Amino acid sequence: MLQSLSQFIEQRLSTEGSGNVERTRFAELAGRLLASGVLWRDHSRPEAALYDDALQCEQLLREWFNCIGFALVHDADARLLRLYPPGERGAEEEEDGVRKLRARLSRDFVAAVIALRFLYTEALTGRRPLVDERLAISLEELSQTVVSLLAHRLPASASERQALLRELRKHRVLHFIEGADAGDMQMGLAVLRPVMSFVSDEALEDALRLAGNKAPAASSFAAQESRAP
Repeated sequence: MLQSLSQFIEQRLSTEGSGNVERTRFAELAGRLLASGVLWRDHSRPEAALYDDALQCEQLLREWFNCIGFALVHDADARLLRLYPPGERGAEEEEDGVRKLRARLSRDFVAAVIALRFLYTEALTGRRPLVDERLAISLEELSQTVVSLLAHRLPASASERQALLRELRKHRVLHFIEGADAGDMQMGLAVLRPVMSFVSDEALEDALRLAGNKAPAASSFAAQESRAP
């Protein structure tokens, strides 16, 4: 059975894209997406090569992940592939062929990423400066936005804040250089373009609506659906 599956994958790969992606490379691509959940072409040269090869066999990757309940979505504008884990089946919807899935994320992560989406949207409307599609902020600015927008507070200890920032960096929505000030409220951060597809317009609109009603929004967003447009 395993040999038959291998033969099927090799046959499909020979007809997908340029036909240059080998089965071992396909396995590497699938394993990388399962491990990190994301491939962003602009992140690094090695990740650019992975992204380019993934596009050559994107349909086969999509079908393979679908068989195990995952959804692979492509943000072509950001040149990013993101893998969403199986969600709550009762909440599935289809929109433009993309399945919405509920991600199992911490409240701190959800609150922070929605705040980052809000700040980046402000930059796109000209309220904040963008340099090479990156928005420079401080951790203090992020913290204040989380409080004002979602009535939530970031972790109190620097080590917990640093762990949260590392998780945000892993999802390619934030970049920072770790140093002596890691986790300090004055450390510099860069909000990245992929945050626009990681957080839906609906999630951001709900955050603003709940903030306007002075409701504790952060707890409501633990179940928000992340999706690609």
